[in-house]
Amino acid sequence: MNEQMMRQMWSEEPGQLEVRTRPVFEPGPDDVVIKVAYTGICPWDVRAFTGKSSVAFPRVLGHESSGRVAAVGENVHDLEVGQPVVADFIVKCGVCRACRRGRSNRCRNPKFQQFGGGYGDYVRLPRRNIYPLRSATSLKAAAFMEPLACVWRGQSMLNIEPGDVALIAGVGPIGLMHMQVARAFGAQVIASDLIDSRLDKARALGADWTVNPGETDLAAFVKEVTDGWGVDAAVVAVGSARLVEQTLPMLAPGGRLNIFAGIYPRDELRIDPNLIHYGEYVLTGSADSTPEDMQRALDLIQSGQVDTESLISHLLPLEELGKGFEIVQNAQGLKVMIEVNGADA
Repeated sequence: MNEQMMRQMWSEEPGQLEVRTRPVFEPGPDDVVIKVAYTGICPWDVRAFTGKSSVAFPRVLGHESSGRVAAVGENVHDLEVGQPVVADFIVKCGVCRACRRGRSNRCRNPKFQQFGGGYGDYVRLPRRNIYPLRSATSLKAAAFMEPLACVWRGQSMLNIEPGDVALIAGVGPIGLMHMQVARAFGAQVIASDLIDSRLDKARALGADWTVNPGETDLAAFVKEVTDGWGVDAAVVAVGSARLVEQTLPMLAPGGRLNIFAGIYPRDELRIDPNLIHYGEYVLTGSADSTPEDMQRALDLIQSGQVDTESLISHLLPLEELGKGFEIVQNAQGLKVMIEVNGADA
């Protein structure tokens, strides 16, 4: 009997991509093998691929994947072959201090899928990292679970209440999800971006106000629409220390600001501490997500409270992954998604 083979987009080193074939993974006793349908391109993938992130090579990138169960291990009894699922690619240890204190997003001993990333036909993960989908759920929409889980975590830290005004600085795919979650919490939202097409999308998804800070003074705009009060919450979804500095003074008394985007190359903030002292501001960050965040994100997708599928601007075949990286790097369109096996998964 011929051994079944699979494709993978292999990176021997940063900046290098090639299609390789290997035998399809066999599941361990507690594992699930997934035939990948779609994998979204994350900006982190692009940073890693361009050598701007300290990750090990060689590797197969990709961690925002949906698909269908292809095989299960002998100890997995609650999933069936062909069942639609979505995956969390970081396997937490479950026993370190971070994991046991509810911060598994900062697990001290995580295992990454170095050779089984989402830019390949199949992936193999422990059952605990697999999230079953309702049969009617779009596999394209569900592939956003991981980035939306990160967004949910950041938004949860802002303690938004109905009637608050939230500023989302940067409305690419991540910012547009932040905007929708803030609205789900009851906020009115100001969407800010330098790209007008992204502001058009923000309006279509329900932004209460949109502003291009390259054309309009953002601080003056915030002051005008809030009657001088300021925004109750803000998210900086662009990796810019200067933008953090510019956004902080726009907060209302007691305002909260989340630094969501990583800033590369590393930079320093220059902030007057009296702003925080007298304004009673809360300045926080958020990174990655927990299994609980993943489930919350999936609930938002499957309930229709957050529209993810319409954020896809480019759908490319697996062999055009390099082109997809270039599109993301050049901030063209919105979400770039790789159709690995698509509807045939």
